[in-house]
Amino acid sequence: MIDLKEQAGLAMNVRGQFSDPIADPKVTLGALAFANELGRLLWRMKYGQDFRLRDSEGRTAIHRATLLLANCIRSGGKFSRGKFTGLTQSARRDRNAGRKFERETADLIEKLALRAIMEWIDDRCPRCDGRGVIGRALADVVARTPCTACGGTRFVCVDEYRIPFAARPDGKGPIVYRDMERCGACSGAGHVGVADGSRRAGRQICPDCQGNGSRVADHASRARAIGVSMRRYNSHWHSQFDVVFSLLDAVDANAHDTVRRLVQR
Repeated sequence: MIDLKEQAGLAMNVRGQFSDPIADPKVTLGALAFANELGRLLWRMKYGQDFRLRDSEGRTAIHRATLLLANCIRSGGKFSRGKFTGLTQSARRDRNAGRKFERETADLIEKLALRAIMEWIDDRCPRCDGRGVIGRALADVVARTPCTACGGTRFVCVDEYRIPFAARPDGKGPIVYRDMERCGACSGAGHVGVADGSRRAGRQICPDCQGNGSRVADHASRARAIGVSMRRYNSHWHSQFDVVFSLLDAVDANAHDTVRRLVQR
């Protein structure tokens, strides 16, 4: 018996001859209709891969889900519209004085909700595709050879000139000054990698996700997506992503319980 989430995904898409048979797609979709609106949208986007759904006002599914999740975040009172206006201190001073002002962090909660939904939907590691292991593919064999530009010394001479009327301490010749720089061909390593055929790579744990199959969090992209600096993200918004992910998991579990209860009747 397939999982209810997979069953809902099959019911939302066109069934072909290679898809798994399910009892009745209308029963699954009818049970999903009794879940809350945010849960229905999350199931359609994540398990059904349906992003084209629009409401009566023309909003897409991702836009509608973003507004609903932002409303849930604001319902706690910490980020209410009355307290959290998205204005800096200088902009608030200009607003009180009657001058023109600009909202630098407008709709930050909606940006947070949109980023969290996108990461929650696409949560599989891109390198191993969520399997946690990689291998069984052809990999290039790289052999180390000495750098031909620097001869393995890691530095190259870019300029040299002799100092007039100066001799070496041993009296064997004039002093020669050489301007040395790190070799650009090998980046100062003294050796370069040369492809020497290919071999079949063995099965190993994915180095990106460490075998859990989940996408690694990109904190710099998160800070850029919500429009704050890394310093503000690390001090205020890093923990908020974990709170929002917990909220999305709770909504998903609530929708799963609703569908399971109605399907088993």
